Amino acid sequence: MSNIDLIVLGCVAKQPRSAYDIQKDVEEHNLSEWTRISIPSIYKKVLRLQEQGYIAGDEVVGERFATKNVYHITERGREYMESLMTDLSLCPPKVLMDFNAVVCNLNKVEKSTALALIKNIISGIEQSKQYYHSSLKDHTDIPLVGRTIMEQQEKVCVTLLEWAHNLYESYMEESDEKL
Repeated sequence: MSNIDLIVLGCVAKQPRSAYDIQKDVEEHNLSEWTRISIPSIYKKVLRLQEQGYIAGDEVVGERFATKNVYHITERGREYMESLMTDLSLCPPKVLMDFNAVVCNLNKVEKSTALALIKNIISGIEQSKQYYHSSLKDHTDIPLVGRTIMEQQEKVCVTLLEWAHNLYESYMEESDEKL
């Protein structure tokens, strides 16, 4: 199962696109913030999906007479896309937070350092929450699917803030021997 496959197939299912256009779509919609997809992986994935018959490319003349491949989804690709959507929607979510690497090592530094690091985590979560809140407020024209993901992320930040504040308080109260 590959969410990268699904993102690429979704991009070309809407309308034919070049690999560059797919990359720009991923960047424009900040998809790498919400899914595990990197921009360099898109080009490789496009070629692999074409080899597997899920997408097909047509060479077209672009600007300044340069040629480029524009890809569209095949019937086989549409079936694969729907299968991926079903499979991924049934998977329990994996919530991966980069700061968990910090949390699991808090007991290996001085308590004052650990508390400062937890404050850094709180600050980062607050920044993310503010970003989503402002974006939703300032960009009321965001389509439903994008808006709901941003709402989801804002709610995740609210919950993470509660968790992080509890972690800070617990760490303050805990004796050094129990850390």
